[in-house]
Amino acid sequence: MDAFVLNLLDSFQFILLAQGTPLDLIETGKSLKVQAERPHLVSLGSGRLSTAITLLPLQEGRTTLGSGGTDISLLGPGIKAQHCYIENKEGTITLYPCGNQCAVDGLPVTKPYRLSQGCMLCFGQSTFFRFNHPEEALRMKNMLPGGSPALCTSRMQHSGKGSISILKRDGHKQT
Repeated sequence: MDAFVLNLLDSFQFILLAQGTPLDLIETGKSLKVQAERPHLVSLGSGRLSTAITLLPLQEGRTTLGSGGTDISLLGPGIKAQHCYIENKEGTITLYPCGNQCAVDGLPVTKPYRLSQGCMLCFGQSTFFRFNHPEEALRMKNMLPGGSPALCTSRMQHSGKGSISILKRDGHKQT
């Protein structure tokens, strides 16, 4: 990593919780773009004092969410011990609310709900996440008028499980 990235990571105290998910760090001028190749949740607030960015990968199979003994620990008002689960079945991602307070894009969800790229999730009264599905996002971009794969990263740059690659704005790897 060059000094720019190390300084940026240090100054913003980035914490990437990827559990073996390859990540790309893309230099975009004075900012840093973090990108994962698999479906994941992005935490939108672990409290006002949190300065970390948390990515939570949704591996194939079932991922449980709640306040006790789950794959992803949730905190906040209205969160139950076994609050809900998310199932990844061959790239189709479905939220199962388990009778607890869940909302997608501001609307209450009471039965299994297929998640789509960019939707906002709220568990309990105030625990928010954004759902990202990189493959679905690429398909959506390609369907837009003038949507060109050259405008977005069509292949993630990684060298193995749990690796991080750094790409410059021009798409070339940082050395």
